[in-house]
Amino acid sequence: MAARRKPRKTGSHQLTAAKPARVLTRTSLHGISDVVAQMRASHWSDTPELPDRVLRAIASRAANTRLSIRANYRIFKAWCAAQRPAESPYPAQPAAIARFLQDNGPPIRVGRSGDFTVDADAKASPAGTEIKTYATLARYLSTLGKLHTDGGHPDPTKDPDVTAVWRVLRRGLARAKQKSALTLEAIQQAARQLPDTLIGKRDRALLYMAYALMARRSELVALNVENIRMEPDGSATVTFDRQKTGEVSTNYLPPPLAEVLQDWLTAAKITTGALFLRLDFGSAKTPERLSAQSVALIFKRIARRLSLPELMPTDISSHSARIGATHDLLQDGASDASIMRDAGWKTTRMVGLYGRGAKAKQGAMASRLNQVLKL
Repeated sequence: MAARRKPRKTGSHQLTAAKPARVLTRTSLHGISDVVAQMRASHWSDTPELPDRVLRAIASRAANTRLSIRANYRIFKAWCAAQRPAESPYPAQPAAIARFLQDNGPPIRVGRSGDFTVDADAKASPAGTEIKTYATLARYLSTLGKLHTDGGHPDPTKDPDVTAVWRVLRRGLARAKQKSALTLEAIQQAARQLPDTLIGKRDRALLYMAYALMARRSELVALNVENIRMEPDGSATVTFDRQKTGEVSTNYLPPPLAEVLQDWLTAAKITTGALFLRLDFGSAKTPERLSAQSVALIFKRIARRLSLPELMPTDISSHSARIGATHDLLQDGASDASIMRDAGWKTTRMVGLYGRGAKAKQGAMASRLNQVLKL
């Protein structure tokens, strides 16, 4: 086994490269069976119908994703049990999933001409329950599709019975409005307005790190000093795990951003462990790691300080820096592949989702209109 490198000293504290990902060995492979047994003995004890291979796939995903899968599947399973006769939740029949969608969405009406329309004014679903949102129904479908493909079954959500119902429902369900983008220009404005206090230094570093790493909030708050490596030219590299994909990402911080980070660490006297801490001056306890939920609250507070018409605090979320970075990169002409690499995405769909406005400006028609029209 190769000897570990000693962390390199940089200034008043040490910033080192993140430890390499653990290689899966035979010992850890045996541990996978133990994980499945633990899942069946605890949170997944009521899902004996799910095979081991599905539980292994679930175990490999990020914690929040596992919670979402469990919640979504339990809702579907409860619906199946309430049917007369009861439906099998796994493997599920496409017709059952189609009825599940109808029972959770707005009522579908048939017009005189035979067209299917959605009753957008309905107060309850056909089953008498609260009408679920577009995002919720899409999440249900995604979970059921993935569980079946992980188990080696055909994806029932792609069956014509399901896609026909989903196509009609989508026309009557409001889509979630995209959150506002915190572009680099907006972040620089915020950085100038933040006070030169301990909280101001932390928030300034948090903003720049969220933008430069295109990191999710869970990834931001999981960062440790050991994830940072300072370079001789004053720049830095940040090596960390992408929570959803499990892949190791290494991103670059130019000298000015590395200096902002150093300024926060020096002021907070952080030499090891959590990079971002809660600052509760009324508590005698040792400062704790910043929670993921706090990231959005901090960003909203910063938006209120900026007081810009295009950055309403209600439209700011923990994703806003990732959205802003995507917009900036697209406007700079960066390729989808390079953006996917920097953000830790596996498909171009996410680039399009986060860069809706910027993508529209890059369209063929937008280019033609800009060239031809002289208004």
